[in-house]
Amino acid sequence: MEKLKSKIRRRETPFYAFLYKVAFRTMRLNMPGFLMPVYRAIGAFRQIIIDLLRRMATFFYYEPMFRGRCRTVGKSLNYVKVRQGFPYFHGNIHIFLGDNVTVHSRSSFSAASVFEQPSLHVGDKTYLGPGLSIGIAKRISIGSCCYIASNVTISDNDGHPLDPLSRAKGDPVDKKNILPVQIRNNVWIGEGAIILKGVSIGEGSVVAARSVVVRDVEPHFVVAGNPAKVIKRI
Repeated sequence: MEKLKSKIRRRETPFYAFLYKVAFRTMRLNMPGFLMPVYRAIGAFRQIIIDLLRRMATFFYYEPMFRGRCRTVGKSLNYVKVRQGFPYFHGNIHIFLGDNVTVHSRSSFSAASVFEQPSLHVGDKTYLGPGLSIGIAKRISIGSCCYIASNVTISDNDGHPLDPLSRAKGDPVDKKNILPVQIRNNVWIGEGAIILKGVSIGEGSVVAARSVVVRDVEPHFVVAGNPAKVIKRI
C-alpha cells in the first residue's frame, strides 16, 4: 500500500497522475451550499445543549464548590465556568465576597503560611476577570464596583525571601516585607497589570494594561507603564 501511495504521489505514469488528480480534488470537496441551513440548525442545537450542560454543571457542582471555599459570599454570585472548571487554591486563604461579584473559574488564589488568616475582601458589584492571580500573605482588599480585567496579578508579598540563602533553605517571606494591598471603589485595572505589595489605589483610578504598580495611586488618576506613572487626572 505504501508503495502504491508513493507511486501516486510521484505520478509515475499517466494512470497514477490521474489517480493523484482524483484524490486531490476529492480531498477538497465541500458540502453543497444548499445544505448549509441544515448544518446551521445542527450547530445552533449543539450550542444550546453545550450551554445547558455547562450551566447545569456550574449550578450543581462548580459554583457550590467555590462557595464552599469562601468564608462569606453575598447575593447573586456570578460564577463563570470556562474550560478550567475550578480555580486553583493553595493555602488557608480566607475569601469574603460582597453582592453581585463576578468570578471566573480560570483564576488562582494562593496564601502564604506566614500569618494565621490571610484574607481577600471583595466589595459589591466587582468584576474579577479570567486569569486573575491573587497572592496573599496577610490581606488584599478590593472595593465595590471595581473592574479587574483578565490576567491581572495582585500580591501583598514577594513570594520568596530576597536573601538567596533564605530562599535556598525554603524560608517563608519575612513578616516585615509583607504589606497589605488596598484597591478602593470604582477602580479599573487593565489587562495584564501587576499590583505589588503595599500599594493603595485610590477611588475611581485607572491602571492601564500591562502596567506594574509599585507605589500608591491617588484617587481619580490614570497610571501606566513599568513602573506605573501618572498619565492624567480624570
